[in-house]
Amino acid sequence: MPVDESYTEYAYNMIKYIEEEFGPRYSSTAAEKKANLWVKEELTKFCDETHFEEFETRPNAYPQGIIKITGFLAGISFVFMPFAFPLPILSAVFVLIGLFILGTNLFLGQRWLGFLFQKGVSNNVYGIIKPSGEVKFRILFEGHIDSAKQLRIGEYERLPLKRLGLGIFYLAFTIIMSFVKFFSQLGGGIPIYFQYGIFQWTLYDWIYFIPLIILFPFFIFTVRGFTGDVVVPGAADNLSGVAVTAALGKYLSQNRPKNVEIIVASMGSEEIGSRGANYFVQQHGALLENGIAYVIDDSGAGDLFYLVEKSILYRISFDPEAMNLIEEAHALYKKETPDAVPLKRGNVILGASDAAAYVKAGYKSGFILGILDVEGAKIAKPPHWHSTKDTWKNINKKMVRDNIGVALKFVELLDKKL
Repeated sequence: MPVDESYTEYAYNMIKYIEEEFGPRYSSTAAEKKANLWVKEELTKFCDETHFEEFETRPNAYPQGIIKITGFLAGISFVFMPFAFPLPILSAVFVLIGLFILGTNLFLGQRWLGFLFQKGVSNNVYGIIKPSGEVKFRILFEGHIDSAKQLRIGEYERLPLKRLGLGIFYLAFTIIMSFVKFFSQLGGGIPIYFQYGIFQWTLYDWIYFIPLIILFPFFIFTVRGFTGDVVVPGAADNLSGVAVTAALGKYLSQNRPKNVEIIVASMGSEEIGSRGANYFVQQHGALLENGIAYVIDDSGAGDLFYLVEKSILYRISFDPEAMNLIEEAHALYKKETPDAVPLKRGNVILGASDAAAYVKAGYKSGFILGILDVEGAKIAKPPHWHSTKDTWKNINKKMVRDNIGVALKFVELLDKKL
């Protein structure tokens, strides 16, 4: 059954209203809280019960605080190279410490550097819609209310992979040349061109510093590309998820499943490492023991649904059952709505969404993105990802409509299987 236009308009107008009324909503800010309190009032109109919960965060730690620390350590590492033994080894040490911080805190989620950053308070909102009969299964539909700080690379339609690659190569090149000079000094066979005190210029310094003239600017470009101080509007990422989730709740409160309980949620602090989803799992994981978390993230723009199987750098594979059911629901919906947005499956390099929190905790979860079907693109990227261009004016109503339609078909499909 095609989606009633009123639900599409409801979701679209919600995106526009929240963006215009509350503005950008970085984690743990007053804007994030006010926006989510407004969402709670909206959910109260049709949910059987609603909840507002607060939790502690470190909003400036992840991801940009970690990236800046790594960038600083790696960025000053070259200064140790033109010195006498054993100082050149410090170039490699500084880079490796930076990479260790990045890997453990960003990709492994250990957060052991959190104590360096100021505490904040964020919040989640969720509502429950009971089925007409006995509860045999639960579906958590969720988006996140917070918006990110700008990633400058998000302003590019296609990621500048060559420039980023040269920036990353600076790290490897510094480690290699640091070890080469250190062990050459240790062995005593290094050609020395000039020495004054602890300053020592050798053949290996020529080999290192001449390419550095090219590589270092690209390293600065890379660090700057993954950081920014401006908080973006966050319309597609992820007011679209919040608004679609609310539209689903509104519809399902009037057309209740027989045996599936529906949880609709607006999570806080996704952009700083899914802190809201993690808190929800800690407090309410039992709700997902016989259920699926269906995460709608950055899915309000573009012209293609992208069902994510794996996040490569985060080393997370999403639940095959959840993904297969979403794909089946999309196929059924497309039969009824021939002009529906197409769907394909694949991996992402960066990012994992709140679905990662559920999967890590042992629950079934999958998530769906909206991307542009750009011919020849090597990496799937949502349009205006963490960009200042991510405004309600760039929302694709058709994506909103089909997000609602696929999710409703997903509920129908599961309810029939019970």
